[in-house]
Amino acid sequence: MYEKHWKLLYAICYHKTGNTQVSEELVQDVFIGLWQRGGQLTITTSMKSYLIKSAKTGVMKYYRDKVKREDAFTGYDLWEVPGFDEKAVQHNLAIDKFLEQDLQRIVNQLPDQCQKVYRLSREEHLTTNAIATRLNISQKTVKNHLTKALSLIRSKIDYPMGS
Repeated sequence: MYEKHWKLLYAICYHKTGNTQVSEELVQDVFIGLWQRGGQLTITTSMKSYLIKSAKTGVMKYYRDKVKREDAFTGYDLWEVPGFDEKAVQHNLAIDKFLEQDLQRIVNQLPDQCQKVYRLSREEHLTTNAIATRLNISQKTVKNHLTKALSLIRSKIDYPMGS
């Protein structure tokens, strides 16, 4: 299975990260995760689709973790770090900007109330209770809007690849 799919997964990861080492690690993580789940895994799509989605999820997690790490370096002068690669940083910033623009385009397509709930949750980091209070709706309605928003976002981000 690894021999059959690793090149495609690597290409997906490299296309999104531009980093050989990160891409190799992400592909390795996909197969390790598959192995660790073993018999407990139920796949409802083709194995190829499952692996592609796992790789894309790994890329999103990589960028989410990267942002958290970069927040820890706020105020630190990276230009003075030995081996610091300005071109790689610029490339990654361009990818980050592309991913953010893509996400915003998708969020802008959500129905108004669903969009408001999503933005309050993800951009303003409000709790379900705080959102419900601010919008004068029930917490259950907030959860339903978030579920709908995340489902639509996932379906749009999961770019179809040839099977």
